[in-house]
Amino acid sequence: MTGLWSKLRLVLLVAAGAGYLILDYMASSSSQPPVYAVLIGAIPLTTGVVAVCWNSSFRWPAMLLCLGGLVAIALNFDRLLTHAAWLSFFQYVGIMIGLGIMFGSTLGSHEGALCSRIARTAVAEPLDAHYLHYTWKVTLAWTLYFAASALVSLLLFAFAPLAWWALFASLLTPVSLGLMFGGEYLIRLRALPGQPHFSIAQTIRAYRQYTQSRDAAE
Repeated sequence: MTGLWSKLRLVLLVAAGAGYLILDYMASSSSQPPVYAVLIGAIPLTTGVVAVCWNSSFRWPAMLLCLGGLVAIALNFDRLLTHAAWLSFFQYVGIMIGLGIMFGSTLGSHEGALCSRIARTAVAEPLDAHYLHYTWKVTLAWTLYFAASALVSLLLFAFAPLAWWALFASLLTPVSLGLMFGGEYLIRLRALPGQPHFSIAQTIRAYRQYTQSRDAAE
C-alpha cells in the first residue's frame, strides 16, 4: 500500500508540475493572459517575498510592507494584467540572478563551496580534497548556468518574439535543469570512481538539511 501511494504521489506531483508549466507559459506568452494563469504563475515570486519578509530581522514591519504591496497589486490588477509578461520576466531573471549569487558567493574555497557543503551533509564519511575540488567545480558550473540562463532570458525578452522567451523560461528551463542534475550525476560516477555517491533526491534532501542547520545556527 505504501509503494502504491508513493507512485500515486509521484504521478500527482508530475501532473501538478506539468500543469504549472503550461499555465506559466500561457501567462508569459500572451499580452492578454487568463487571470488564473497569471495568479498561479505568480505563486513562486509571492511565496519567496513572503518567506524573505517572515525571516527578516524586522519581521512585522516587513510583513506589513509586504501586505501593503499585495493590496496595491490587487487594486491595480487589471492594469498589471496587461503587463503580465514583465512580471514573469522579472520573476525569472530575479530567481536566476539570486541563485547565481548564492552559488557564486561560496566559490572562495573548495571546502566552503555550496555543493561541497551539500555533499558533506549527504555523505556521512569525510570527503577528501579531490572530492571537494570536484564539488567546487560543480558549484562553478551551477553559477555559470544561472548566469547564462539570466543572460539568455534577457536577450530573448528584448530581441525575440514573446513566445520564444516564454518557451525558454517556462518549458526549456525545467528540461535544462533536469539535464544539469542528471548530467552531473553521470559525470560524478566517472570522475569519482569508488567514492560515495548520492542521488538527485538525496541531493535535494541534503540541501534542505543544510539550510535548516544553517538557519538554526544563525
